[in-house]
Amino acid sequence: MTNLTVPAIQQAKLLDVLALDTDVIVTERHIREAEEKRAGLDTDVDYLRLVREAESAEDRVDDVQRECDHLESDIAVARTRIERDREREKGTNDPKELSELEDEIHSLERRIDMLETSELEALTRRDDVVAERDEIVRQRDTFHTAREATEAGLTDDIAAWTTRLASLAAQRTALLAELPTEFAALYERQRERYGVGASFLQRGITSASGVQLPPGLLDEIRLADPDTVLLCPDSNAILIRTEDSGL
Repeated sequence: MTNLTVPAIQQAKLLDVLALDTDVIVTERHIREAEEKRAGLDTDVDYLRLVREAESAEDRVDDVQRECDHLESDIAVARTRIERDREREKGTNDPKELSELEDEIHSLERRIDMLETSELEALTRRDDVVAERDEIVRQRDTFHTAREATEAGLTDDIAAWTTRLASLAAQRTALLAELPTEFAALYERQRERYGVGASFLQRGITSASGVQLPPGLLDEIRLADPDTVLLCPDSNAILIRTEDSGL
């Protein structure tokens, strides 16, 4: 309890000031976060990293493509040899030569099967590295445009939040001006000292601390004159009582 007396209806106006102060905190946080994001935007160092990564990715694509070309060439050679052996079979009746040709054909067919399996794996890897290369190239080629767009968006956000902050400050000043000077000064002093200037009492719980006040203390509050300015015993904020307090 303080020695200060202010009409209860004017004390309740502090809840509007409290709402504005909460909005100010949220708005300032939005500004701070946007400024941090803008300050942390990718730099030309990141662009040069993408350039190097794109070059490296292109090399990986070339390596896999050479592997695919080599496998395709080996398969073509094996098939040509099979065709040659089939022609030779048509021109001979020698059982030994026919047997040797069949063995070679079977060996070549097995080799083709293995080569085709390896080729399929290589083609799959090529698709993967091409997709990776394309994504890195896209990031490289759109880097500056994307960064500029992001920076412009954050700058617009900061301007909008700053405008809102100025509006909140003006509303706050106007509300405090409607209150008795000593009462407004007490609010500011408690807010500066303890982080919150007013606490709404509702169903025995103070909004500033979220603490349920003990029955004895609630009885004292009920008996206190509605116009007497009380302080919250837990938060030291001005304790606001209204018809919704449920006392």
